[in-house]
Amino acid sequence: MEFTRPLIFDERPLLAYLASAVMVAIATALTALLWLVVDRPASAPIFIAAIVLSAMIGGFRVGVFAAMMGGLALDYFFIQPFYQLTLASDDVLRWVFFVTEGTVVSWITEKLSLASAELNSSREELRELTRHQQTLREEEQKRIAREIHDELGQMLTGLKLDIHLMKKKVGAGMPTDLDDLSSQVDATISSVRRIASELRPSILDDFGLIPALEWQAGEFESKFGIDCAFVCTDESVQLDPEAEAAVFRIVQEALTNIARHARASSVCVTVENADGDLRVAIEDDGVGIDLEKVKKGRSLGIVGMRERARLIGATLELGTGDGSGTVVELAVPISAPAAQRAVL
Repeated sequence: MEFTRPLIFDERPLLAYLASAVMVAIATALTALLWLVVDRPASAPIFIAAIVLSAMIGGFRVGVFAAMMGGLALDYFFIQPFYQLTLASDDVLRWVFFVTEGTVVSWITEKLSLASAELNSSREELRELTRHQQTLREEEQKRIAREIHDELGQMLTGLKLDIHLMKKKVGAGMPTDLDDLSSQVDATISSVRRIASELRPSILDDFGLIPALEWQAGEFESKFGIDCAFVCTDESVQLDPEAEAAVFRIVQEALTNIARHARASSVCVTVENADGDLRVAIEDDGVGIDLEKVKKGRSLGIVGMRERARLIGATLELGTGDGSGTVVELAVPISAPAAQRAVL
């Protein structure tokens, strides 16, 4: 579990020392209660816990302060003679030993906190880099798709028109090669449209997420011959462009995984608006998925899907269907902007 030091303790260091004194007081009270039910229990662990918490919220110096205060409290309340602070050598050595122990614990806690902060910062940077790269990739794919569709498509259409005019001029004596060339141009135009759609379907930018998902389900069915039903209970749902692109890519990846691995005969893609979330479920009747393998992170496709979901503040869950097969469930907050939804 990650712990982030409250900013108020960095802005007002005295509050950290005050909180440390309160935790030592709580440790003293808990130890006193423990003495009521147990005969001479071990008291130091409770104070060590107070030292650790003090170091976590205030750093090394606050942890040392807690160790000094805890050593005094232990000697005063729980070591004979009770309620007295003497300067006997045994008492001084015991206090010095406890403070030294608390200092080491505070130093280790401080180092662990710094390492955790650096790790969190690195994760933040990696996720920002991933988000930036995905945004650039989507924009580049959009640009390439439009250039392929507009420029290359226009050139091929012009070529087809030239062939049609040539056929008219030649008339009855037209060689069969022109028919073959015309068929090849038609096939090339279809390939150009398919490649452009796979790079970035224009329907996503022109009509939005729901029509794009319905189109993707139809393309999946026609390409792989697997029945793919699409059910949407609220077609008015809209997300920001980054989130819509991420949801579309996640559904696209899920369908690709089904085609490659599931050996399914039917798929159902369901989209609904539930409790302020856009919920998308992709369910198949295939052979299912090894959830243990997924938990170990061995499936890069699923790892990529989860990272896309995390970057837009969504949650992605995998499970088994009612009888067999796999269910991929995606929940995306609808109201929050993408910049505020990022989970770090």
